[in-house]
Amino acid sequence: MEFVHAGVSLYRSGKESFASSKFDKFGSALSLRWENNLNIRLNYSEADLNTCLNSMVKTENANATKTALMEAASVLFAEKGFEVVSVREITTLAKANVASVKYHFGSREGLIDAVVARMAKPVNDERLRRIKELEERGGTTVRELIVAFFEPLCSQIKNSPLSEKLFIKLMGRVVGDRPYEFSEEVMGQFREVASRYVPAFMKACPGVSAEEVFWRIHFSFGVLANTLTHGDLVKKISDGKVGDEKLPVTLKRVIDFCEAGFRQ
Repeated sequence: MEFVHAGVSLYRSGKESFASSKFDKFGSALSLRWENNLNIRLNYSEADLNTCLNSMVKTENANATKTALMEAASVLFAEKGFEVVSVREITTLAKANVASVKYHFGSREGLIDAVVARMAKPVNDERLRRIKELEERGGTTVRELIVAFFEPLCSQIKNSPLSEKLFIKLMGRVVGDRPYEFSEEVMGQFREVASRYVPAFMKACPGVSAEEVFWRIHFSFGVLANTLTHGDLVKKISDGKVGDEKLPVTLKRVIDFCEAGFRQ
């Protein structure tokens, strides 16, 4: 402890006391005090730093495991469907402990919800962005609405760690091959999208009720889901008449078909 009075500094450490003028032993006593305090601060800082680093490593590892589980589940769900994939298959592919699914997601169903939400949110965000642009411009056509509604499903491929083929199959299963209920989070997103698109479709199709618009969107979704999930089937049964084609080409076929259905 230090007291300064009339140019004299008193430094007390334990039972020892130092008295000095500003020009006598003040410098050495003050240096000693600073050195001791600095060591204490450094010790505390080092301990805090180690704790912080350990926490960061644990968090990073936990995040890496969570991401690995979602990516492994995405691959397996795309290849096999939601019903048949087991937790052990997922954790084996992710190189994670079986208990990690419960730790990160609560259950297998919680993992499915996370995978679906991870895919659905950017798609629905893009749908809302596009409908806002169309609303601001005005005079929207049925085709423009279908394009704005469907294209985001496929435009997210570039942001996915999955291959194009697996992403398309998984998106198809999310849309039409679901042995489960959407989580409230995802349902909330879909309700928001519907609240914007249904009135726009009604405006573009005068005389068509909201109920009819919902059904037409539902039928259109079925066409898209079947195409994305089972597109290879038509190639096999066509005896060579249908070959491989780029996704934008296939999507245009789907949009052409759904537009015609919407106009009936």
